[in-house]
Amino acid sequence: MKLIADTHTHTIISGDAFSTLYENIQAARKRGIKYLCLTEHVYSALPGAPTPSYFKSMHALPQEIDGVQLIRGVEVNILDYNGHLDMPPDLLEWLEWVIASMHPTVIQPKDKKAHTKAWLAIAENPAVDVIGHCDDPRYPFDIDQVVHMFARHRKIMELNEQSPVTRPGGDIMRREILTACVKHSLPIVVSSDGHFVDKIGVFQKSIALLQELHFPEELVLNADEKRFAKILSEKRHKP
Repeated sequence: MKLIADTHTHTIISGDAFSTLYENIQAARKRGIKYLCLTEHVYSALPGAPTPSYFKSMHALPQEIDGVQLIRGVEVNILDYNGHLDMPPDLLEWLEWVIASMHPTVIQPKDKKAHTKAWLAIAENPAVDVIGHCDDPRYPFDIDQVVHMFARHRKIMELNEQSPVTRPGGDIMRREILTACVKHSLPIVVSSDGHFVDKIGVFQKSIALLQELHFPEELVLNADEKRFAKILSEKRHKP
């Protein structure tokens, strides 16, 4: 499986990463990545991360640098179990690639019922494109019910290369989520969640898991350039 897009990346702007944007672009180019999603954290996750005004300024970026297409996005934080997010709706609608994630620095783990409620609210939010690393064992939820609703509302599930390291203990959960994605025909993207250049465009653990599970390649959006370009065109022309 050859992946042509890295759909979750960070630079020094996020406050917890160690590379510049240009360094990430060069790493992507060297590894054959044609699309790079720029998905910095927002200030509520980390004091050093940018405020919403930074993301609006992304209009200044060219669409392509050195053969790598740049996708203006964000990794937004889920603030509570009603699914509120830490960025204004109008800005979320303007961005091309919106990942919604739970981070313990922002929302403390509670119980399965509360986590399920939050994800169901996210499913109904039209501004959210991608479900970020929900394989965190600290946040158990009703996987079948939630994945069904994600599919119904045309969300995209993320398989995050860093989850085994930064969210240990989620292997069973990760497999159950992928199995539910197949059951409900929910497409996924594989991401590096790279915080340094050595991680950009690197997906070996995730690809190995997909192959082990015989996961249908047609459900992996960034395994085919035409498939990914189609979904990206939809995101760039949000109503």
